[in-house]
Amino acid sequence: MSSTTVSPNMEKGLAFFRKHNPAAAQALEEKLGDFAPDLMRLVAEFPFGEMYGRDGLDPKLRQSATLSALACGGHENQLRIHIGIARSLGFTRDELVELFMQLAPYAGFPVTINAVLAVKDIYPDT
Repeated sequence: MSSTTVSPNMEKGLAFFRKHNPAAAQALEEKLGDFAPDLMRLVAEFPFGEMYGRDGLDPKLRQSATLSALACGGHENQLRIHIGIARSLGFTRDELVELFMQLAPYAGFPVTINAVLAVKDIYPDT
């Protein structure tokens, strides 16, 4: 990454991201680090450093909210990254399928199908 000043939240966020989805973290750092270092800093500091470090929700519940928002927004690349994080947090394939099925009456079947197919890609052998 470039010479962007590394804040405590950025360090915390990068550590979380690298721990729970190392391949995605490395890919994002390689793509954004030198090209858009301020964006990389914001991504590391705010969602991963600040929001995931808050008290009040256990990590799986917090990740469920993130997954639901990404699925409903049609943000498939980020959804796949967060399905990888969910796997690291202990979600089973069946839990994720059930989570996304819950979205069907509210967000529609296309959202649910796309999300479940992303789960299938991340959990191919389970």
